[in-house]
Amino acid sequence: MKTLSEFTETSKPWESDLKVIEKMKVIVPLKLLLVCNSIVSKLDGEEFSIVSTIKSRTSDTLTLSDEYYIPKQLVTSVSIDYQPDEYSHSVVIHRHPNGLNTFSKTDHEFINQNFELSLLYTAEESFVNGLYNLKHEDAIIPIPVKAIIDYGIEDIDISNIEPVYKRTEDTQSTKLSSLYNDDYLYSYEDLFTEINEVLFRVEALEAELQDYKMASPVI
Repeated sequence: MKTLSEFTETSKPWESDLKVIEKMKVIVPLKLLLVCNSIVSKLDGEEFSIVSTIKSRTSDTLTLSDEYYIPKQLVTSVSIDYQPDEYSHSVVIHRHPNGLNTFSKTDHEFINQNFELSLLYTAEESFVNGLYNLKHEDAIIPIPVKAIIDYGIEDIDISNIEPVYKRTEDTQSTKLSSLYNDDYLYSYEDLFTEINEVLFRVEALEAELQDYKMASPVI
């Protein structure tokens, strides 16, 4: 009988070098979020849906187009009844009331399975859920998705912005170690600042000690 090490050396696990996708990432243009928010402001708590398309994709990431269409629909606060209309979009976004962040049975049966990608939106938390339908022969395999808003801002270099507190922390130890160095002359303002900081720390420690004594049970 082969040991585990012998089996590993002579046999290769089935497609072990492939990427395992447990959740698809969906990049949603800011425009689609603003459209949903605008529709919310024009309704009185009803559900609604819009459709869009997938602009590009990789093995684990979908990027949506910012183009959209609003299908003909009759809506209530708990339902969407699509009316006869012509469109060929592959992505659907529909609204749920705040706090209802999961798809209903009706969503799965009448919305999700009819689109390649389905996103759930709430006015309070934006895109809270989603499913990507991966087609395999005669079946659909739903994969959970994580939506990320694309604000259209590239990675910003902030190297020219230096927080004052960071500079203070970096130079604090240098100042203290140089206090008695003949090559470093402390000004009156520097000494005054150092003394005040020390006094402040002493007062803070005394206050903490007093609080500790008051909180400690008397034995």
